[in-house]
Amino acid sequence: MLLAGSFAVICLGSAVVYALFGFWMVLPFAGAEVIFVTACLYWTVRKLSVKEVITIGDDDIKLEWGLRGPERSVKLPRYWSSLDFDQPDSPFEVGSLCLQAHGKRYALGLGLGREEKKDLYKELKQLI
Repeated sequence: MLLAGSFAVICLGSAVVYALFGFWMVLPFAGAEVIFVTACLYWTVRKLSVKEVITIGDDDIKLEWGLRGPERSVKLPRYWSSLDFDQPDSPFEVGSLCLQAHGKRYALGLGLGREEKKDLYKELKQLI
């Protein structure tokens, strides 16, 4: 909110100054820019706020995803589950961490960085 608010003050403030000098057509474009950037920030924060919960029981592994509560849930048999971590050579890619069972793959740690995914992989590999 603070980032979007300060961007709006700077952008709309400079647009008002231009409008006072007679360049009034700057105002609608500045307003559209503020709306667009605020919407993009909202969508990004919402996507990164999705929580993942991994519950490992004696017989099964339960994966849950959701924003405020579990919106999607999957149970996998622990014995048939395997963990897969693809780490590319490029330092700009974070890699993909997946739990798979019965021919289906479920991505884990979508909001994590490269080192965090490595740590999660090591911990899950010991538990599974």
